[in-house]
Amino acid sequence: MQSEREIEFKNLLTQEEFDTLVTVFRLTSADFQTQTNYYFDTPDNYFKEKKMGFRLRVLPNRNELTLKTPVQQHVMEEKTVILSNDERDAIIHENRFPTVSFLEQIKDKDPLICIGSMQTNRAQIAYNKGVLFFDHSLYSRKEDFEVEYECGDVENGQKVFLQLLQEHHIPIRPTDKKIARLLKYNNSLEG
Repeated sequence: MQSEREIEFKNLLTQEEFDTLVTVFRLTSADFQTQTNYYFDTPDNYFKEKKMGFRLRVLPNRNELTLKTPVQQHVMEEKTVILSNDERDAIIHENRFPTVSFLEQIKDKDPLICIGSMQTNRAQIAYNKGVLFFDHSLYSRKEDFEVEYECGDVENGQKVFLQLLQEHHIPIRPTDKKIARLLKYNNSLEG
């Protein structure tokens, strides 16, 4: 199991802003990789209540089971286990999870359920001592565009990210994590 602190800054974009950044950073369709995230929780929202996120990420060459736990603003503790294709299929088709240490905290809870999935076309580049991600995400009948910056330092990372937005005349938009956006959209369909 890998465990790391993830420091990230994100901002939703219009399609035009996204296309402009893709052009500025000279990205092509070959730079983008498709990934699908499946999000899980208990029926009583164990993870949501603790502001945690639990997902299975399916990439072309690997599968990751990840639990994200908040540490402070912009900082998450991320624990990830790499899964085989058989383990991935057992989760998706049978809702059967492998034994993973970070799931021990919910072993006495109701079973995990898939609360939604999101497909993201993502490109990434090294940028100012960090990594810049360009995401075009599709979920239900919704799509959104996002730029995300991951780095090793909150203070410097915030400066770099805000400067990037300012340079490209992109307004700062409060941006929820992908799982929160997915849930918000799904709830709007129910309401």
